[in-house]
Amino acid sequence: MGHESAQAGSGARERLLLRFRILDLDGNGYLDESDFDRLATRVLSAVGEPRESAKGQAVVNGHRRFWTGLRATLDADGDGRISREEYLARLGDPGDAEHTVTDYATSVAALVDRDDDGYVERDDFLTCMTASGFASANSEAVFEELDESGDGRIAVDHWAAAIVDWYRSERTDIPGHVLVTPAPDR
Repeated sequence: MGHESAQAGSGARERLLLRFRILDLDGNGYLDESDFDRLATRVLSAVGEPRESAKGQAVVNGHRRFWTGLRATLDADGDGRISREEYLARLGDPGDAEHTVTDYATSVAALVDRDDDGYVERDDFLTCMTASGFASANSEAVFEELDESGDGRIAVDHWAAAIVDWYRSERTDIPGHVLVTPAPDR
C-alpha cells in the first residue's frame, strides 16, 4: 500500500506542476485573476464563441469561480495571487477541488459541444485542449481514453466529470493522466 501511495502522490504532484504551468499564462510564477480571464478568452477564441453569448458567459464565469475558489483555498499570504509553493502545498489534499472546478469543467465541456447534442466531437475536443495549453498528441491520447465507444465523440457530462477527477484525484490511472507525460513523437 505504501508503494501505491507514493505513486499516487507522485501522480498528483506531476499534475499539480503541469496545471500550474498551464494556468500561469503570463509565466510570472504566480496565478492571478488575469491568468484565468486570459485562459477563458483563449478557449473562446479557439472555438469561435463570442464572449457575450450564453456559452461564452458560462465559460468566463466558470473560469472566474475556478479562480475565486483557488484563491480562497490556496492564497495563504493573502496577496491576491497564488505562488507555485502555495499551489504545491495542496498536494495530497484535494479539498474543495470538486466544488472549485465543477462550474469550469461543465462550462468548458458544454462550450465544446458545438451543436448542443450532448457530445463533444474529436476535432472540437482537440481544439479546446490545445488552446488550453496541452500538447496535441497527449490530448489525442486523452480523447481515445474518454471515447469508450470508439465513435469519435464523448458525452459532455463524461468529459466534465473527467476534468473534475483530474483536478481532485491523486491516482495515476485516470483518464487524462497521460497529459503529464512527454508528448509522443508523431
